Amino acid sequence: MKPLTLRLSLVFFFLAALFPQYAGGQQASHWSFQPLKLVAPPQVESSWPENAVDSFVLKKLQEKTLTPTSRATRQQLIRRLYLDLLGFLPTKQQILEFDADESPNAWSSLIDKVLASPHYGERWGRHWLDLARYADSNGFEFDFVRPYAWRYRDYVINAFNSDLPYDRFIKEQLAGDEINRESLQAWVATGFCRNGPTVGNQTLEKNRYEELHDVITTTTEVFLGLTVGCARCHDHKFDPISQKDYYAMLAIFHSLSKREHFLGSSEQRRTYDELRREKKLLEAKTREANGEPQAGNWHSTAKLLTQSSMVNNTRVWFGESSWKHYTFEIDFRRTKGTQQPFSFDAGVYVSVLASDYQSGYTLQLGASDNREHALLYETNGARSIMQPRVSGHLVDDQWYHLTIDNKSTGTTVSLNNEVLFQFQDTRHQSGGITLGNWSATTEWRNIRITDDQGQIFLKHFPPLTEMQRPTRTDGFDVDSIKKQIADIDQQLARLPIAQAITDESGIPKQTHLHIRGEYDNPGSKVEPAIPAVLDLHNLQFPPPPMDAKSTGRRQILANWIASDQNPLTARVIANRIWQFHFGKGLVQTPSNFGLLGLEPSHPELLDWLAGEFIRSGWSIKQLHKIILESATYQQSSHLDVKQQIDMDGSLLSRFPMRRHDAEVIRDRILQASGALNLTMGGPGVHPRIEEEVIGTGTTRKWPRVSQESSNHWRRSIYIFNRRSVPFPLLEALDAPVSTSSCSGRITTTVPTQALQLLNSRFTNEQSLLLAQTLIQAHGTNPDALIQNAYWRVLGRTPSNEELELSKEFLTHSESLQPIPSERRLTGALHDVCHVLMNSNEFVFMQ
Repeated sequence: MKPLTLRLSLVFFFLAALFPQYAGGQQASHWSFQPLKLVAPPQVESSWPENAVDSFVLKKLQEKTLTPTSRATRQQLIRRLYLDLLGFLPTKQQILEFDADESPNAWSSLIDKVLASPHYGERWGRHWLDLARYADSNGFEFDFVRPYAWRYRDYVINAFNSDLPYDRFIKEQLAGDEINRESLQAWVATGFCRNGPTVGNQTLEKNRYEELHDVITTTTEVFLGLTVGCARCHDHKFDPISQKDYYAMLAIFHSLSKREHFLGSSEQRRTYDELRREKKLLEAKTREANGEPQAGNWHSTAKLLTQSSMVNNTRVWFGESSWKHYTFEIDFRRTKGTQQPFSFDAGVYVSVLASDYQSGYTLQLGASDNREHALLYETNGARSIMQPRVSGHLVDDQWYHLTIDNKSTGTTVSLNNEVLFQFQDTRHQSGGITLGNWSATTEWRNIRITDDQGQIFLKHFPPLTEMQRPTRTDGFDVDSIKKQIADIDQQLARLPIAQAITDESGIPKQTHLHIRGEYDNPGSKVEPAIPAVLDLHNLQFPPPPMDAKSTGRRQILANWIASDQNPLTARVIANRIWQFHFGKGLVQTPSNFGLLGLEPSHPELLDWLAGEFIRSGWSIKQLHKIILESATYQQSSHLDVKQQIDMDGSLLSRFPMRRHDAEVIRDRILQASGALNLTMGGPGVHPRIEEEVIGTGTTRKWPRVSQESSNHWRRSIYIFNRRSVPFPLLEALDAPVSTSSCSGRITTTVPTQALQLLNSRFTNEQSLLLAQTLIQAHGTNPDALIQNAYWRVLGRTPSNEELELSKEFLTHSESLQPIPSERRLTGALHDVCHVLMNSNEFVFMQ
């Protein structure tokens, strides 16, 4: 026996000795394996309870000589409800209307209204996507994109919005293709079994077993709260799950194959086939051209741009056509060419305020046999000299520092801090940068472009795929081909295609128990079955009909999981819904209801909720309403001295204050600034990620975005989820990785979170946008500006002290800045808005 195996065996031996109830004798009698109990709410002497939930909670509190805290204010409650169910604040008008509504059913009516919002599915669908390990790419080294994965995300959002019965939700995700082969949504739902990470460029048998293991593990943890995956190599050390049970589950999924399933009309099918053929031809063309030089033979990394071919006047263009007043700095050196004898007529070209690589103000360094520097004006390649040339030359292999300062008062060109040209011209008032040369080879580094406020536009070179360049010297335009491929992908995305799974045929694959879990070491044959400890009625998996296209085994499993006789399913989902409302479940190990999981804090309440859930027709919205109408949910989050015994809030003596999920924080920032784009559904978006992050990989896996726009400011659930490039703001705020199912997000407190919210370009831009919006709406009235800033960011009016302090800050900041009054006010209000977005009240649920 290997030393590590021996040590682990000894650990399990001693644990079994310390906890004999886990050694096998009492495993089957574990609470979660028992049928749901018909529980009646306890009788308590108090006027506090609003419904049965409160009776269970109050009984436990009274046993600990505790009392509930006071009720939250009406304004606190409506903010809490919107943030909990929708992920953003109600409007000022909605808050004030609810605060003034004295009808006895005001709270219940508000719950119904919020649950009916289409944005409810976006917020609560995100919880499910965590569990389903959803992503838009495969992961691992190559991390290939999954172009149709987003349909599963939209399926989940729509399922929550339509209150799809949870039993149906289970069945569609495990066996939609077996339930209704004519329904696109049924096929899309099976994406649950496709969401896991895969090695996209290999089809090895070993990888197939890893993918099946992911399906088994995720299915049993998410729906049953059982860690069946632990029995892959040996019998489960604590739960009554044998290795045979694991491989019996494998037999259910063993015939699976992954599929991009097309389901449309014959005309759509022809379009689909045509587009696929066209795409393959274009991809073959780009592969054929791979390695051949584009005009100028440019090469780019984040830090160095090189043109190594001596082709005349071949330039690159990059930046934004909207750039107006900016400062451009770069280092360059001209090196000798390798393709022809070096010519001293070779020059270096730089253009600013350029609409493309043929138009703009162009600086020619080392012109006229390397004797002069010239300033030209170009339009579509036609040039005219703007000012007299100045003498100067370039020394080979020597680095030069170039600065071009475009201000409203004019443009200044400096080389090694010596001014060469100054001019004021309005023919080209905005545009990007071009770089290039004439019969030379050149290297460029240390690029830095900033606006007139010092904000950085760019400090790394963009990838060549995002630069404009002349066509290839042989007439083949790679960039144009890539744009055609991208256009085809957009057309394909609009067609009815599902990233799905289905069985390879109706003939089941033989399954064997694998010794020590090794895929190439089969043992005895096993038949499909559910874990024996739960198989109270001897569930059968009969052979499929001769003409069957699928084995039908997943549908049998799904029907059993979704049965009201299953002791685990309703308990597990009722606990999860409670968990997402209160920050922790009644069982604090939500994906482990086994013997190593924690006992429920309120077991009778859990069974009562599970029973009510089933009786409601498996309605998640009805379960929400039961919880939300309770006095337990409506408590204040204030911690009273008397509640010290319930510091972690497990006894529910108050509403637990906790930090918002990462997506809620980002969405709230966008909502406050007025930039939030509420467009729903469709392929994921790619907001800006700084070059330092995306420039570190071996391949560029995120498009460069210099300036974000409304298209990027959609809700965070629609951000493209690329496994190899986690979105930095969400990652810093503890959004989970998507390599495995996430049963509950871990909340950390680390400096990078504060630094992201304080220093990131995103939060600074959004708080500035809010300040500008407020001034446009309310003028220069400091009271109106501060009050409305508080309403938009925090959903309340400021206290008198907050108002006075904020007004004092505005006045003090304005007096310190020697700039026009309007800009002083904008800058000061920008700081106030920025501070509010960084406050605890903004990032915490209360």
